Amino acid sequence: MISKGTRDYRPTDFALSLRKHMETWCDGMGRRPPMWSRWTDGVYPAYRKLAEQVTVTDSVKLHDYAAHLLSSQTFAFNLFLPFREGNRARLSERMSDLVGAKLSIDKVQFEWVPPGALLGELDGERPVGDEPTTAVDIVLWSRLTDDQRAVVLIEVKLSESGFTKCRGPDHPKNDRKKVCRSSDHFFTDPSACFIRRLPRKQRNRRYWEIFTASHGSVHAAFPGVDMNGPCPFAGHAYQPMRNLAIARGLEQDEYSTVTQAWLALCAHDDNPDAAAHWQAWRELLPDPGMAPSLPASEVDYIGEADGHADWAEWMRNRYRLEKLP
Repeated sequence: MISKGTRDYRPTDFALSLRKHMETWCDGMGRRPPMWSRWTDGVYPAYRKLAEQVTVTDSVKLHDYAAHLLSSQTFAFNLFLPFREGNRARLSERMSDLVGAKLSIDKVQFEWVPPGALLGELDGERPVGDEPTTAVDIVLWSRLTDDQRAVVLIEVKLSESGFTKCRGPDHPKNDRKKVCRSSDHFFTDPSACFIRRLPRKQRNRRYWEIFTASHGSVHAAFPGVDMNGPCPFAGHAYQPMRNLAIARGLEQDEYSTVTQAWLALCAHDDNPDAAAHWQAWRELLPDPGMAPSLPASEVDYIGEADGHADWAEWMRNRYRLEKLP
């Protein structure tokens, strides 16, 4: 529910239930914060110092609500910090099964922002101030069996009711809203999309150029779209579309060494909204297998199998995750 860029802050039944659980968990520790005094207070105690180091090393920009009980950013840190410096063999095996290619994970990176020229969202190569940009929650930099470089981009969701939506349909300077209201209009001429070149920006956004290069046309990249409905990216498909554009863009970029890239979801097992929106996203793609999903409980299970038993139990207690057999 709490993450920067989310436009719908109305808590769902699941979010309210999870928050109640976490408040009860906090009571057992003698504290009951809606917000921690420091964001790292919400991180597994043994990894708090590492979390602080990672924010510096990875140039992480913390969300406004990173210290909240329901912060998805802190959830991502808690899930993947054990693999930052620890054993990644089992995680590599599971991700290999998930994407259908043998991977060896070299590095786990947090809140990665691609170079500005990749998507064309930034005027420079790094965001300046509050300049909006697409950041990837977790990046698994990996190698294939032939030692070529591969990457898995992971979007993490805790209690959010959905994904970030496009600003175009409601933007006061958008004089092409008929493109937003019609898939047929959009796919006939994606260059007419308002967000392709936002006011006062120096670059065109490259989403549609990237998908045309990877599939021959933007429509071919998303054949499951209802052509009688609105632009599919006006709603919850907007955020995963941007992340998928990073994956395809990395494969195309002459300065990137990545030969294969995948986008996956890692959400709380019991979040029905994230699962429903991800399923709708899968149905837009040429192959639903292009949008794999890794439940958070599986990450917990993998970490426990790698010897992080205390962390795994803490994660289950804090986030109400299922213990897998």
